[in-house]
Amino acid sequence: MNTITRNAIAAASILATALAAGAADARELVYGSWVSPKHSINSEALPRYFDAIAAASGGKLTWKLVAGGQLMNGRGTVESVGDGIADAGFVVPTYVPSSLPATATIYSSLVFGDDIVAAGGAAVETLLLDCPQCKAEFKKNNAVTLAGYTATPFVLMCSKPVTSLDDLKGKKVRVTGSGVKLMEMAGATPVAMSPAEATTALQRGTVDCVLGSASWLKSYGYQDVAKHILNFPMGMTGPVLTAYINRDTWNSLSDQEKQYHLDAAPLLVAHSVLTAYKKKDAETIKAAKEIGVTLYDGGPEFQALVDEFQVVNKATTSEQFRKIGLKDPESIIDALHKNLKKWRALSKDIGDDVDKYRAVLKREIYDKLTIKDF
Repeated sequence: MNTITRNAIAAASILATALAAGAADARELVYGSWVSPKHSINSEALPRYFDAIAAASGGKLTWKLVAGGQLMNGRGTVESVGDGIADAGFVVPTYVPSSLPATATIYSSLVFGDDIVAAGGAAVETLLLDCPQCKAEFKKNNAVTLAGYTATPFVLMCSKPVTSLDDLKGKKVRVTGSGVKLMEMAGATPVAMSPAEATTALQRGTVDCVLGSASWLKSYGYQDVAKHILNFPMGMTGPVLTAYINRDTWNSLSDQEKQYHLDAAPLLVAHSVLTAYKKKDAETIKAAKEIGVTLYDGGPEFQALVDEFQVVNKATTSEQFRKIGLKDPESIIDALHKNLKKWRALSKDIGDDVDKYRAVLKREIYDKLTIKDF
């Protein structure tokens, strides 16, 4: 065997060993999402988060998205992630208020108007910096949470026209959280179910309307059955938890790998709010009009309803969560309102710019956190 051949064999052996070691070092984590693959969080926000982590790790740490409820449903995500059925998941706190009462208190404190940038920033800041009760309940459920988002203002999507409070009275409305109280005050009948379940319910007449974001018309296929939208903002809810991670999985990561997740979190929040919701809402409404969906403006009577609701919202939300054992829910609500005031000022310079939003989220929230805070 000549020298060149021996050197070639040696080089090939070294390369094979290196490739094998690289493959052994690579790790794929599983994200279980109960919403459709077409949902804008699954199609627009999470892929960017996963790509950022993969790029930072040089491809050694990746995430696989398993959507459409293949691994877990909405109400079962907290338990399923805690049990390790998936490494992370997508959590709506009000689906499991007894498990996440502090987080659900933030979510249930409806924010009115249309400043989703401020609502999202304030909700995430309250969650991560001003809610020790939230951190404790995540630990109790064997999880950590790095990010969330606030949805665009909820509107009524109905199978028949609803243009007045008289039209709304007696209607069966799919709704959760503090929206339940709002619909009761309007004379409607609240119905509890997931947004995905509401598609069939609208078809069968089990519900007449859904209170939710306009982007749901496409995400859940409502546009085929809910041809009438009362386009009056009835509150923004958040945070929906997008980076809800099994604590054992988190603890198994190296400090550097944890940092990759934390560094990418502002990007996830920014794209969830602006790309997956605000941008998608506008696109969805435009497309819905083209296929015959009709929009109606809510008159002064709906503004009066919202004004009346805001007067009682803090008291009713506090009472609701105190009944299930949460101490001092008022402090959480007060923190949210304080943060809203700050973020409404910040949002004026952010506009719809994702990069600006990411930078401000980093400065105002994530630069004040380390991996040891989770």
